[in-house]
Amino acid sequence: MYLSIQRVLFRVIAVSVFCTFPPAQANHHEHEAHASQTSGMIKGELRRIDTENRKLTIKHEAIPDVDMAAMTMAFRVADSISIDKLKAGDKIRFSLGKVEGKWTVVAIEIDTSP
Repeated sequence: MYLSIQRVLFRVIAVSVFCTFPPAQANHHEHEAHASQTSGMIKGELRRIDTENRKLTIKHEAIPDVDMAAMTMAFRVADSISIDKLKAGDKIRFSLGKVEGKWTVVAIEIDTSP
């Protein structure tokens, strides 16, 4: 009987610890993906430009590469990209890459397609 109680107690503790501390490789951060860069250009529309913080709020189509639904959200912009001539309402095409662990706009162009 003592051995049976000990086994049950061990299992309860093991499950508690496992549920409290998920495996290190499990990353539940918002919009994490296996790839470090999107494979193609994504269509979107600029909603807001925050030049001081180098962020663009973009209403974008779904991004299957990173399992992201169509939505409006703010993205950091890589230092190598000039955002001075962009304006809210511009139709754009852009790609994302991981910079310091965050999804960041690494390429952007005005979308001139009809």
